[in-house]
Amino acid sequence: MQVFASVPAGTTFASETTKVEVARSGDLAYSTGTYAFANPPIDKGKFVDVWKKQADGSWKAVIDIFNSDLPVTPPAK
Repeated sequence: MQVFASVPAGTTFASETTKVEVARSGDLAYSTGTYAFANPPIDKGKFVDVWKKQADGSWKAVIDIFNSDLPVTPPAK
């Protein structure tokens, strides 16, 4: 699946993490925030990432989901 195939070269991307919470066990966490593709305005929305702590102490994203705030464009006929 090519999620960002229609994003033109030179488009700027920005994201802002607004919340991070770590499980009491210390091995799972999630982060939420917003994102935007701009110049020209293409998309903006929200994301949620789930992170798992690795054996070496680093964190790896195991789930990533995003939802656009823009209305769905009907398919071309």
